[in-house]
Amino acid sequence: MGKEDTKLKFSDALRKAERAGNEAFRISWRRRGIELLALVFGGILTSIAVPDLNWSVAIWFCIIPLYWIIRFKSPFKAWLCGYIWGLAALFTGFFWLREIQPAIPFMIAPILAVLPACWSMLAAFLHRNLLYPAATQLRGFDAVNSYLPAPWKEFILALVLAALWCLSEWAKAWLLPWNFLSASQWQNLPLIQICSYTGTYGVSFLIVMVNITFAMAFINGLKPVPKAIPHARFRRPLPFIIMMFVMMAVIMFGSNKLRRSRVPAKAQVQFSPALIQGDISQRRQASNAEAQEALDIYTKMSKAVIPRKPDIIIWPETAVAYPYRGSGIVCRDYRFQLFSMIRDSGIPFLIGTIDFEDLPAGTTRTPGVTNAALFLGKSGEPVAKYEKIQRVPFGEYVPFRQYLPEWLVEMADMGRDLTPGKSFTPLQLAPGVKAGMAICFESVFDYIAREEARRGANLLLVISNDAWYPTSSEPAQHLANAVFRTIETGLPMLRVGNNSASCLIRPNGEITDSLMNKKLPNGKTVVAPEVRGRASGIFTIMLELEPELTFYTRFGNLFIALCWALSVAGTIIAGLVWYRKKAQLLKVTGKVTE
Repeated sequence: MGKEDTKLKFSDALRKAERAGNEAFRISWRRRGIELLALVFGGILTSIAVPDLNWSVAIWFCIIPLYWIIRFKSPFKAWLCGYIWGLAALFTGFFWLREIQPAIPFMIAPILAVLPACWSMLAAFLHRNLLYPAATQLRGFDAVNSYLPAPWKEFILALVLAALWCLSEWAKAWLLPWNFLSASQWQNLPLIQICSYTGTYGVSFLIVMVNITFAMAFINGLKPVPKAIPHARFRRPLPFIIMMFVMMAVIMFGSNKLRRSRVPAKAQVQFSPALIQGDISQRRQASNAEAQEALDIYTKMSKAVIPRKPDIIIWPETAVAYPYRGSGIVCRDYRFQLFSMIRDSGIPFLIGTIDFEDLPAGTTRTPGVTNAALFLGKSGEPVAKYEKIQRVPFGEYVPFRQYLPEWLVEMADMGRDLTPGKSFTPLQLAPGVKAGMAICFESVFDYIAREEARRGANLLLVISNDAWYPTSSEPAQHLANAVFRTIETGLPMLRVGNNSASCLIRPNGEITDSLMNKKLPNGKTVVAPEVRGRASGIFTIMLELEPELTFYTRFGNLFIALCWALSVAGTIIAGLVWYRKKAQLLKVTGKVTE
C-alpha cells in the first residue's frame, strides 16, 4: 500500500469521525488515555491539598474528574476507574512511608484503593437509576444524554454520594484514619467548627457535595436547553447554588463559634508545663552511646528550664531509646538523673518510654512490652501511667501475623509486637489538670480523645516522635490530622514532639503557641510548629475545670448513622428503578420473541 492510499484512508477516517452522531471517540484509545490522565490528576489533587503543599483549594475539585468519567460506566469499569483514582491518591498521599520501608506505599495503596473503587461502582449505579427514569433508559443512550434530570433529583443524588463517601472514610478509619478529605481544611477554622457536631466526616461530606454539584452544573451547561423553556440561554445550576448557600451558612456558624470561644470561662485553672524538644535522630536500635547521648541532651535541656519553675516537665515519646525501668547501665543512669532533678526541684516529669505490663501478683506469664507515658510525681517515683492503645501497624505490631506468609512478615516486620493498653483514664498531672493522653499515631483516632473527654479530661496531651520521617511531609500531616480532635472534644491540645510540632492548640483548632517560630517577609513573627529543631519552653494554659461536653463527645458518630440512612434509602430507590427497567425490558423482549 502506497503513501497516497494511506493518506486517503486516514482522511476518510477523519471525515467519518466528524459526522453527526459518530461515537468513535467514545471507544477510542485516545479517550481512554485522556480519562486515565484525568483520574490520576484527580487523585493527586487530594495529596497536594494537604501538607507540605497545603493547596487546600484543590480538594474542591478532586472528585469532579472521577464523577464525570464513571457516571455512565458499567459496574466493573466504574470500579476500575475508582481504583485508578484511589491508587493515585493513596500512593502519593502515603509516599512518606517510604522512609520506614520503601515497599510500604506499594503495599498500602492497592489495599485502601478498594474503598474509592467501591464508591465509584455504586456512584455509577446510583447516577443512572436515581436521575433517569426506566423508560428514558430503555430508549437508549441518546435519550439519556439529552435528558435533563430535575434539580431536586440531582441534589438527592449528591446527598447520597456524599453520604457513601463518608461511609468509605469511616471504613478506612478502622485501619488508617489519615488524610481524609477534611484534613485539607485543617487551617480553615470557620469551616471545620462543624466537627463539634459531625466529626471530620461533616467536612468531607461538604467537600463531596460541592464537587458533585459543581460537576452536575458543568455537565448540564453543555446540554442544549429544552425548547419548553422560553428565552433561556442556560439552565440554572440549582443544586450548586443551594450548596453555596449551605457553605455560607456553615462558615457563618463557624465564625460565630470562633468569636464565642474567645470568651474566657468562669472556672479555670492555670497550668504551666515545660516542653522539651530534643531533636534526636531515630534510635530504636540505639547503642549504649546513642542512648546516653539522648539522655544527656534531654537532661541538660530540662535543667535549663527548672529555674523558671514550671508545673511539670514533659518529654516526648521514647525520648531515650532505652526503657526507663530497664536493667542496663544507661537505664540505671536514666532513673538516677530524673530522680535527682525531681528531688532537687520538686517538679514532676512526664516521659514517653518503652515499659512493661504491671501484672497481678502470682501471674506466671511474661509481661508484655508497651509504649507508655510515665508520670513521675514529686517523690521521683512513678505514680501513674498511660499505655498506648492504638498501635502502629507494622511499626509496633504486624496485623494478622499468624496468617501471613513468612517472607511477607520478614519484609514488613520491624522486630517487635507491643502489647496494647486498655485504659482511657486521664492522668492527674496537677490540681485541676486531667490529661487525656495519646501517644503519636493515636492522635488521629477520634474515639480515644472522645472517650477520654467523657471520662473527665480537660486537656488533650500528645507525646510524639516523628523522627522516623526526617525529610518527608509526615510530621506536618500528623499535626494537621490531630487538630480536629480539639474541635471534636472542645478541649485544648498540648503536643510535645521529639523534632517538631511541639505546640498548643486551642479548643477551636487554632495554634497559638509553638516552640518554633519564623519571621515573615514583613518582619512579623508567627508560630511555626512545622519547623524542625531543638527547643524548649514553657506555655501558660488556662484550663476549664469542668468543660462542657460537645455534641460529638456525647453522641459520637451520629452523623455516620445519618449517612447510613441516606445511603441505604438511595440504594433501595435506585434498585427499584433498576428492577422496573429490567422488568420492562424482559416484557418487551418476550413480546418480540413471541
